[in-house]
Amino acid sequence: MLEKLLIICCYFDYHPRTRLVDVKIGFGPSGKIEKVECMICKKVYIRDNKTINPTIVLLVILLFVIVMLLF
Repeated sequence: MLEKLLIICCYFDYHPRTRLVDVKIGFGPSGKIEKVECMICKKVYIRDNKTINPTIVLLVILLFVIVMLLF
């Protein structure tokens, strides 16, 4: 059940389980560049600044409400 929920999160481009693959340290506005791999969907991407996606927040709140109604 949890794995299916995590796959849905990956579909919305939110990867909760990541593994650090490579880090390049730079100077200036770019700073360091982290290449990470999602352990669920195996997608490799460059991680940008941590920003909260409002779509993900609404999805999590909706799932929480549904789970509370079922139990």
